[in-house]
Amino acid sequence: MTIDLSTIPLVALSIESTQVVSSLLNSPKVIPCENKLPRDWRGLAHLCELGGELMPLLISHPDPTAYILTYWKKKQKNITIKDFQNLLEKIDRWDILDDTLKLFVRDGEKYLEQLQKSQTSAEKIENDTEIEILTIDDFYRKEQGLSEQNYDAFILYADEDIKFANEMVDKLEKEYNLKLCLKDQLLGGITFEHEAVMKLISDRCNRLIVIISPNFLKSPANKFFLNYAQALGIGTQQRKIIPCLYERCRLPPQLQFMVILDYNKLVSYNFWGKLRDSIQVSNKIKENLNIFPIKNDSNLNMNNENDKDKQNTSNVERKIEIEKLQIQNKKETFDRKENSNQFEFVSINNNSKDNNKKHNHFLLWSKMWSKKGENNKREDASITKTISLPSIESLDTLNSTELIEKKNKTRLIDKYIKKYQLMIHKDHLA
Repeated sequence: MTIDLSTIPLVALSIESTQVVSSLLNSPKVIPCENKLPRDWRGLAHLCELGGELMPLLISHPDPTAYILTYWKKKQKNITIKDFQNLLEKIDRWDILDDTLKLFVRDGEKYLEQLQKSQTSAEKIENDTEIEILTIDDFYRKEQGLSEQNYDAFILYADEDIKFANEMVDKLEKEYNLKLCLKDQLLGGITFEHEAVMKLISDRCNRLIVIISPNFLKSPANKFFLNYAQALGIGTQQRKIIPCLYERCRLPPQLQFMVILDYNKLVSYNFWGKLRDSIQVSNKIKENLNIFPIKNDSNLNMNNENDKDKQNTSNVERKIEIEKLQIQNKKETFDRKENSNQFEFVSINNNSKDNNKKHNHFLLWSKMWSKKGENNKREDASITKTISLPSIESLDTLNSTELIEKKNKTRLIDKYIKKYQLMIHKDHLA
C-alpha cells in the first residue's frame, strides 16, 4: 500500500522521526547550498520564515530543529510531510530524505489508522438504562433492543462447589432448555453486589436453587440470601427455594421441613428430571402441551361430533335398559305381594261382602298395573331385539332425579298395600 505523503499533515510525525531529523539538522554545516542557504537548521528557519527576533533564542536552544517544526505547525496548520520534504530538497539535504523515508511512511500509516478509528465514538451512558443492566445477558439483549433477561432459576452455591454448579448449568440449559443465572454473570463494576443479587432473586428469577454442602453453610452471604428467598416465598405464597443436597451435612433450620433433592441417591433416582420438573412453572407446562400444531380441524371436529353422538346414543340405550330391568323387578315384587295378600284375604274372611268388594277393587287395580307393565314390555321389545344387554356391574348409575321418581313410586305402592292390609286386619278383628 503506497501512501501519499501530501495528504498526511506534519503533526503526524512521531517523536522518533522528529529526533532523527533534529540529530541531522542541529549540527552546523559550513558549506552552503547553491542558493546560498546554510545546510542546517538555519536554512530551515529561513525557509519557514521565522522572524529575526527568534534567532538569538534558537542559537541558545538545545534543540533548534524541534522548536522550528513546532512553531511551523502552529503557524501553518495545513502543512504536510511532503512540504517538509520539499524544504529539505531546497537546502540540499538528500541524505535526510533517504534516511527518513521509511519513518515518514510508517507515520503516515499510523495517522490514517487512527483517523479511521476516530470516525466511531463511544455512546454516552444513560442512567435509566444502566441501572437495569446487571448481567452479561442484559448487555447483549440491550444492544438488540430487547428488555432485560429473565431466568428460570438463580443458583446459590459455595465457591468450592463451582464445578458442580457449572455442571448443573450445562445439564439444564443444553438438555432441558432452561435459563439459569450465576453470581459470576454479574458485570464488573457493580457497586453493591448483594443488592444486585437480591434484585435478580426477587424480580428476575422464578426459583432459587440452593446447592447444600458443608462449605455452603460456612458462608454468611449464602445464609442471608437463603433467608431473603424464604421471606419472598412466604410473602408471595409461592414455591421459591429448591434445595439440592450435594454433600452430606446438617441441614439449616430453613430447609429441614422442605423436600430435598438428593444428588447422592441411587442411579434409579432421576435427580436431573426431578430438578427440571421442580424448576418449571405452570405457564411453561401449558406451552409444552401446545407444541404440536393441529391439522385438519374440520376432520377433527367431525370425529369429535361422531364420538359425542355415539356416546349419547350409548347413554340413552343404557338408561332404557336400566329402566326396563327396574320395571321388571318391581312387577315381580308386586306380584309376590299380591299373591300373599290375596291368600290372607281369602283365609281371614271368605264370607264377608265388604271384603269381597275391596278384594275385587284390589284385583282390578293389580290387573291394570300388570297390563301397563306388559305394554311397556311390548314397546321395548323392538329395542331388546337389536341391543345386547350389558351386565349389571358395568351399568352406570341413574341420575338423581330419576332415582327420586322411582323411589317415590315404590313408596306409594308400599304405602297403599300396607294401608289395605291394615283395613283387612281391622275388619277381621271387628
